[in-house]
Amino acid sequence: MPYAALHAKAALDDLKVAARSAPGIMVGVTIVTTAVANLQGMGEAKSNWNSLAKALEVEYPNIIGNAVFLSRSGWIADDREAFLHATSLFGGDLQKLSGLCYNMESQVDQVRDRYALYWMEIGALAASVLGYVVLCQAMKLTPHLRVAGEILLTRLSVLTNAMIAQKTKLLYGFLAVAGATLGTSSQAMGQLFSIQPSEEAGIDFERAVIDTSPPSVRIAPKRELPARPQPQPET
Repeated sequence: MPYAALHAKAALDDLKVAARSAPGIMVGVTIVTTAVANLQGMGEAKSNWNSLAKALEVEYPNIIGNAVFLSRSGWIADDREAFLHATSLFGGDLQKLSGLCYNMESQVDQVRDRYALYWMEIGALAASVLGYVVLCQAMKLTPHLRVAGEILLTRLSVLTNAMIAQKTKLLYGFLAVAGATLGTSSQAMGQLFSIQPSEEAGIDFERAVIDTSPPSVRIAPKRELPARPQPQPET
């Protein structure tokens, strides 16, 4: 189990142990349970976005470059210039898509880090609360401190729940902003897959036919003829 998941489990276990002596803390336990997340899955998603971004940045442009190099001869008219222009535009679009993937990786990483920080804070709080609960329980075993121990235990429960609620509220506030940003990036990426020519520019590939038969009349390319010598005037 990853370290972050162990940290979350330890924090939950400490809070549950504390709630045995202070049942009011179960409210806080319920709150933090809603913030349990798959941090390992977020890490894998980050790695996947990074791999895709690098492929779009390096691997695919190299393939295009090799295609340009291998097809450097055998062109007619302005076809080669048109092909180079198309590959240049396509390469630029790949770079833009790569940048979008890097952006998605960064946003997923920020969400994962925020969850990890949240559980670190909850873990530190849970350890402190557990220590105070033990102290209050010890006070309750002493006749002249029993009432004070019960009062402190009640106040500790209220304070713990309030701190957990505040930290969880901050986490959800961050997630709301991050979710909106991720949604915008996802929408931009989704638009890339819906771009297609329409109307007159549309192509029906099921009906498209390429005529490979040679022309009936061969037309020789235009060439400059050498200038004819002018006749010399008679003397």
